[in-house]
Amino acid sequence: MKHSLPYADAAMLAAEILAELGDACERIEVAGSLRRQKAEIGDIEIVAIPRLVTETDLFGVPVAQKSRLDACLAALGVRLTKGGDRFKQFAWHGTTVDLFLTDRERWGVIYTIRTGSADFSHWLVTPRAAGGALPPGMRFQDGRLWRGAESVSTPEESDVFAAIGWPWLPPAERRAGLWRR
Repeated sequence: MKHSLPYADAAMLAAEILAELGDACERIEVAGSLRRQKAEIGDIEIVAIPRLVTETDLFGVPVAQKSRLDACLAALGVRLTKGGDRFKQFAWHGTTVDLFLTDRERWGVIYTIRTGSADFSHWLVTPRAAGGALPPGMRFQDGRLWRGAESVSTPEESDVFAAIGWPWLPPAERRAGLWRR
């Protein structure tokens, strides 16, 4: 059964997680309802760019890249309930943590969508002709924003808003249709 935490308690847990995982990431930030500062938080959502370590063979030739984040989670004894290259889920002191992994190019899109709310994110990815935010010829796909056949650079959240022609909206205004006013 899912439980919720008061904002202050969830913020404290999230700060703890960011401190533990921070060195294993190029960038790591809280997203979701915690970033939107809801009074009650059901789970902690975090977006991160893991640091990668290149392994080399005996002659110094690169052979593989490994995530320092995976090693950090293992060292902390974290048991993943879901795990993959772009998403990991685990419990931290009894609270579900959703960890969304991305890269520098996709940060803006992933951080914006994962901040939510669900209604806001749905509006964001829906074409204007259908009542959403997307101008004609644009789409979201594979964690990127596209204009026709060209990927739009979105290293920051503000780049996403600028690309679709909307002013940046504070996270707290991305709920209950506030963005439509």
